[in-house]
Parts: sequence; structure tokens; C-alpha cells
Amino acid sequence: MKQNILVVDDHRENLIALEAILNAEGRNLIMAQSGNEALTLALKHDFALVLLDVQMPEMDGFEVAELMRKNKKTRHIPIIFVTAISKEQKYVFKGYECGAVDYLFKPIDQKILEAKVSVFLELDRQRRKLEQAVVQMKRLKDENERLLHALGEALIGANAEGKVTFCNEAACALLRQSRDVLVGKGVAELIFNDDAGSVRWSWGESPLYEICKQGESWKNEHSLYTHSDDSLLALSVRANAINDDAGVFTGVVVVLRPADDENNVKGNERNHRRNPRKKLFREMVVFDRSTGGNVGRLMNLSVDGFKLFSRRKLPHGQKLQLGMVLPDQIAGVNTISFDARVVWAETLDAPDEFQVGFQFQTLSAITRDVVENLMEKY
Repeated sequence: MKQNILVVDDHRENLIALEAILNAEGRNLIMAQSGNEALTLALKHDFALVLLDVQMPEMDGFEVAELMRKNKKTRHIPIIFVTAISKEQKYVFKGYECGAVDYLFKPIDQKILEAKVSVFLELDRQRRKLEQAVVQMKRLKDENERLLHALGEALIGANAEGKVTFCNEAACALLRQSRDVLVGKGVAELIFNDDAGSVRWSWGESPLYEICKQGESWKNEHSLYTHSDDSLLALSVRANAINDDAGVFTGVVVVLRPADDENNVKGNERNHRRNPRKKLFREMVVFDRSTGGNVGRLMNLSVDGFKLFSRRKLPHGQKLQLGMVLPDQIAGVNTISFDARVVWAETLDAPDEFQVGFQFQTLSAITRDVVENLMEKY
């Protein structure tokens, strides 16, 4: 995208001269011959830089700069004053007080002008890249959080110090606490080692911390407990490490399940043919449209994403073209197709058994209708 440069001078011959010097690929030069015209253009366009003549009739450059600094849209645009007035410090100081970032004195040295303009255009490019990166990161964060909130399992995120940084609605329901109360609490405050609720965890000495700190997954071998109303609830706890790009441990994602539910899930996964699931969609197979191969069995479904029981580990971020055969005709179709991205994966107890969370990437109107019908029906 071209970068806009506003050039302001009341003498047309000066505008033509500046245009000849600055015209280059990737630049869009917009000319103004008065202060009022410059302010109108500044509000209409997005400028990377303003070259502003000081000496103009009716409204001089200092006044234009002051008005630009008072407007939210234009206050951060860098302004280079171009002037033929005295180089005395009082004039220079006045320019900087009005918001100038630099001064050029006539007659203009072409090399100096080009060098200064190039610097500010590069700063503008870097600013735009940073803004785009921030927007993208926020979008991905929001999408991932929507997916995590939509999943039926209780999920908690914690930092390296063991403080809760994220919890979905299922976790709030299981722990009988609101999100505002849970976020900021220590994981050790939520889990007990004994069924009397008297022995708390020490985060730094817990096996969860020690194992996840090494980049591995952890699962409790004996029941852990949490408060549930006036009693204690036995928990099955799984945790996966979170590392930054440099491989440094930054926290964990914890999956909490009532211990009885965990045992039932294991039994159903081992004996699913003899013990049909209550929810039929858990028997539905998701396949890879590009290869026809089986990706996994559906376990959980929402309009944001879904969870599979899979026999192969899928890397985080992988995008797949997927399909699914419906248990019966829904919305006039027997199969649906969609693209999805892997957002998390968890190793189960048995070799080559995984749970994988996906986020929908593309969802047609018909597919969305089918998903909503499946959620309501099953």
C-alpha cells in the first residue's frame, strides 16, 4: 500500500519542485496550497508524513501544526517544517513547540530532504506492521478463548508461578467459583492432596510443576480434591506445559474432570462397541478430505470448534480439510465439509491415544446449520 505524504506550500512552483524530488514508487504525494486545505486533507486521508511551509498567508505553518496536534486523528503525524525564515533559535523552538519533528531550511538540499523523508516513511511502515501484528494477535487470542470457552471440559491456564490466568465456563461450574474469583488465584489454592481438605499443594514442589517445567505432560496417579459446595470432589487432573518461542517454560494448561467421569470416559473408550455412548456424535468419524484417512472420533462439538479422540498426534497450528458423514440426513445433506486448525493436543494414558482440539476455519451456512442441529439433537 502506498504511503501518503502531505506537502503544503502556498507557492505552486515550490510544490512542483518538491514533487520532482520526492516522487517515487510506493509514495503518494498530495499537495495543498493553504493551511485550511491542508487541515481538510489531513482529516480525509491517512498520512505518513507532512512537509509544511511555515510562511503562508491567512494561516501559517505554526498554526496548522497546532491545530493538527489538537485533533485525535492527526496529532501523531510527523511534521517537517520547510522554511526560509531566520534560523534563529526562537523560530526553531516555536516550531518544535507546535509539534514539528524536524526542520528543513530553504534552499533545500535534495539529499538531506530524501534522507529525512525516507527515515520517517520507514518508521511509519514499522508502526503499521506493529499495529497489524497486535490486531492479529488479539484476533487469534479472542478466537482461541472463544473455542476454549465453548468446550465442555473444565480448562484452566496458569502462569509459571501457578497463578490462574484463564478459565472457561466449565471450570467455573466445576469449581463453583466465578471467573473473576478464579483468575489470579493460585492453583494450589484450588486442589487438595487428601479427602479431608487439609493438605494443600505446594506449587513449586508439586509433581505437576516439576514435570511440566521439563516440557512434558502430567497426570495425577492418585485422586486430588477440590471443594464442591459443602463437600470435596475427587478430581482427575491432566496438565500440559506452555513454552515460549525460545523454549522457556511459561505456564500450564490444566484439564479437570470429576474422577468418576474420567473412569467412565476410559471405560467407554476401551469398550465403545459394547457400551454405546449416550451422545451419538461421539461415534462420528472425522476424515481428511485430501487423503480420505481417518483423523479421529468426535467427542465434543460447538459452532467455534470441536474435540476429537485420535490415534495420531497432530501438531499445533496444522490446518486440515476435513469431512464427516452424518448419522442421518440433516438440513438436506448427509455429509459436511469444513476446514479446521489444531489449537491444542493432549496425550492420553495409552500409547498413540490423543485428544485434539480444533477450531473451525471456514464454515458455510449449511454446515453451521448442521452443527447447530447436532448440538441441539445430541
